[in-house]
Amino acid sequence: MTSGEKIMVCVSHVANGEQLIHRGGELSKLLQCPLYVLSVSYGENNQAKSNNDLIWKSKSDEWGATLLVQSNENKKTCEIIAETAKRYNITQLIIGQSPQTRWQEIMNGSIVNELLYRLNEVDIHIVSLHRSYQLEQKGNRQAL
Repeated sequence: MTSGEKIMVCVSHVANGEQLIHRGGELSKLLQCPLYVLSVSYGENNQAKSNNDLIWKSKSDEWGATLLVQSNENKKTCEIIAETAKRYNITQLIIGQSPQTRWQEIMNGSIVNELLYRLNEVDIHIVSLHRSYQLEQKGNRQAL
């Protein structure tokens, strides 16, 4: 691992998390650098969260990634992502397309813009929800 790059993938409890980890794993392999997977916990304690945690752990292990689980602590998600990225000296960040509506973006601000402001020396890769779905379908067809 000689590139000096460090990649962090941010996953939430939605269907595209596995695809984001896959994308980060491929990039990590290409750049020969460490991979981190960040999941932000909001204190929920239910079966769906437990299942997702097992999936994140399994996918992280599959790609040789370090799984990081951070609790919300009444902070904005952007703040947690930025703090974690700084703590681990991340140079590449992979996130999924924000589910925010335009109205939510106007009222609360853009997650992407806030990350760009907080992480001015980090490259941010945004995977569209549509592209994630296409990758998932392609993977399912290959499995058949």
